[in-house]
Amino acid sequence: MKVLLIESKPSQASELNKQLAAEGHEVVHCSDDHGGPCRGVDHHAACPLEQSVDLAILTREPESPHTLAEMGSICASRHRVPLVVVDPTQIDDELPNATVAAAIANRSVESAYAAAVRRELSHLPTVVEVQRLADSVRVHLQLPASENTAAARSAAADRARFAVRAHDPFVQQIDVSVACYPD
Repeated sequence: MKVLLIESKPSQASELNKQLAAEGHEVVHCSDDHGGPCRGVDHHAACPLEQSVDLAILTREPESPHTLAEMGSICASRHRVPLVVVDPTQIDDELPNATVAAAIANRSVESAYAAAVRRELSHLPTVVEVQRLADSVRVHLQLPASENTAAARSAAADRARFAVRAHDPFVQQIDVSVACYPD
């Protein structure tokens, strides 16, 4: 799994970085080699969010003020990357397994996509399922049988794509499938 590790203070998450790498995860960072908060400032292609990231982890002590070094968490949220905030002094208690944390955070991200699609299709009793993948979002719609025409299915798919694109302008690919259920 590719993990974006964001530290509110330099070297705050070195133990977590070692733990994630030992578990076989690819760990990437926003900070540049000079201590700046963004490695994409000089060359946007150097930004880790220019490629797929499975999970962003922000390490910040409770009650501590936000810092500029945390800017990567804002970018990760804009890119709809699942984000987990952990106390770097309590790593073993708060983040027992990065895969489990990613699944929980990803469910929240997928729910937000589904809510956007439901709002766009609120005039129909639609069942919406969403799956966020590395470089795409898959949406499965179930419409009532009364909407089982090529034009109605196509219109629903178009509106679902619009909703996903409005919710996440960075998603590379949107796949929508439409089925009908009996009335």
